[in-house]
Amino acid sequence: MPQLDVATYLSQLFWLVVTFAFLYVLGKTVILPKIGGALENRHRRIADDLEAAERLRRQAQDALEAHDRLLSESRAEAQRLVRTEKEKVLAEVTERRKALEAELAAKIAEAEKALSRSRQQALAELEGAVSELAGEIIGKVSGGAVPEKALKAALAQRRKEG
Repeated sequence: MPQLDVATYLSQLFWLVVTFAFLYVLGKTVILPKIGGALENRHRRIADDLEAAERLRRQAQDALEAHDRLLSESRAEAQRLVRTEKEKVLAEVTERRKALEAELAAKIAEAEKALSRSRQQALAELEGAVSELAGEIIGKVSGGAVPEKALKAALAQRRKEG
């Protein structure tokens, strides 16, 4: 094996140093700056992405707070509108109920008056019929006619007695 030949040690060491120096200079001047630049770009991009993510998180948080505030205000407004409409409807229903009660009371009073008139008329007709029937009965029993005034007076007294 040529690597183990003692006579070539010195030339092998020379080329080892030259190759090592060449690779060292090449790495230090070309390769390491490119790697360092890539790492720097990567770190800068990561930092920018983190900063953008934090900014977006704050914006999202602000938007969520604004949404919650708007939602809360909307709910309060909706409840106020419902309460107002409920009060309006309740007032309208109360007003209609009172109007209907008044109308029904008027109709009931009118019906009571009509009933009273009908009752008075029926009693008057009944009184006439009873008076006529009593006159006929008394006339047949006694054989003579009873004056109509006397019959009406007797019926009126009987009505007073109960």
